Amino acid sequence: MKVPPLSTPALMVDLDVFDANVAAMAALLRGTPKTVRPHVKTHRTPELAKRQLGGAAVGVTCATVGEAEVMVAAGIDDVLIANEIVDGAKVARVAELADGAAITVAADDPAPVEALSRAASKAGVTIGVLIDVDILLHRCGVATVSEALELARRIHGSRGLRLAGIMGYEGRVRLGTEKRDERIGRAYATLSEVKAGLLAAGFAVDTVSAAGTSTLREAIADPTITELQAGVYALMEPELLIMNLPFRCAATVRGTVISRHTNRFVADVGRRVVGVEYGPPIPVGLQAGQVALSDEHATVTMAGEPPAIGTTVDFIPGQIRTTFNLHDRVWVTRGGEVVDCWPVSARGASQ
Repeated sequence: MKVPPLSTPALMVDLDVFDANVAAMAALLRGTPKTVRPHVKTHRTPELAKRQLGGAAVGVTCATVGEAEVMVAAGIDDVLIANEIVDGAKVARVAELADGAAITVAADDPAPVEALSRAASKAGVTIGVLIDVDILLHRCGVATVSEALELARRIHGSRGLRLAGIMGYEGRVRLGTEKRDERIGRAYATLSEVKAGLLAAGFAVDTVSAAGTSTLREAIADPTITELQAGVYALMEPELLIMNLPFRCAATVRGTVISRHTNRFVADVGRRVVGVEYGPPIPVGLQAGQVALSDEHATVTMAGEPPAIGTTVDFIPGQIRTTFNLHDRVWVTRGGEVVDCWPVSARGASQ
């Protein structure tokens, strides 16, 4: 494929770093019974997702049915939708996906389970179900062992469904979070209690799925968790670099200096092309001070000489997931040279 000409602002991924991050994850899991199911909401790009699979990486995690459809269409045949599916049209789409791939979804209420069962039976497929457990965020998930048991009975007795296990998400628990170890320990203890309750009632719990990049080491050490849903590790974000993880930032947004002044320059990298939820992007290779963003511009103050107009500057995004969802395509590099351009095919696939 001929690589299209690169104009800025452009989303870039260094494949040397990306592949090294994937290898580092494999090394962390080597010698353990754990698997990883990379969360592709991180990049929504099938070509990157495929590079994360193999070995302990048994399939992918998606946040939406739309993401799952894109991944299955690209040939990925083992997908967890780590979310509750309640809309009738979406339930039907999940059943359609299950005709050609192993599909598992999350559930925390009997009503969607019944709808999934009807759709699966009609389509002649089997859909896996993980009971979603509220372990820390107080977002989705059953709150008690008794609720989990009731839901397990519904799933077990429903045609077209298979009780695959349980899942929970503790969220990003940053270093410096008050009582961090206690919070993570309590979250994982909740999963252990629910698993024990299900086992005591005679239900199999083959999978206990949890964790993100910020809690990766704790999840690997935990005896209950069998599967990791981390995704950011392959590309990384600056605020996670202090966590003693073997990963580096692999993505940047390349901009061009379009204006230059005594102590500052302006590049064509604004909020429309880079996620800022965890802070402004970081210019690479420059002794920069403040970075102020508007819709289309990054204004960067400098202690020294600003770069010349027309110079390209790479910025490390503070929030990688939002950044990818703002781009139609990503340019990939090897050894600093652009070697390909891939579509961010699941961009906007939030339904």
